[in-house]
Amino acid sequence: KDVYAVENHVISSVLSDIPSQYTDVLWTPATAVTNEYTLEAGTIRGTSQTSKLTISTAKLLSLKSTSATKTFTSKITVGTNITPVTATQTITIFSASAAITPSTVNVYAVENHEITCVLTGLQSQYSGVLWTPATDTTNEYTLEDRTI
Repeated sequence: KDVYAVENHVISSVLSDIPSQYTDVLWTPATAVTNEYTLEAGTIRGTSQTSKLTISTAKLLSLKSTSATKTFTSKITVGTNITPVTATQTITIFSASAAITPSTVNVYAVENHEITCVLTGLQSQYSGVLWTPATDTTNEYTLEDRTI
């Protein structure tokens, strides 16, 4: 699953065909830590329960600094033999950014001037970059989307 580090990410684990509420759903490698991970066991409805793990934007950025890909696992144990039942989700973390270099430049009004914006941290081609105050206007501005 592709995730941007600009908003919290929620992973849901549906526990199915269970006879009663589970309050001890384990998430690895996450533990409940303020401003990092929020864990919710969920509420049983019939024989299903949805547990949720919320990963904060700050934690996503921290995780990305060590590896852009991370796998999370939810786990419950069932039966007298304490058999583990697990589900996993692997996320790839992106932190998109834009750069115009240099940010300030002197230009002469007697020749055309080109400004290029480099977008990084995208999982696929992005089109429709908004330039302000420019709009694509004949003999004034020409806006182009280029492929990555």
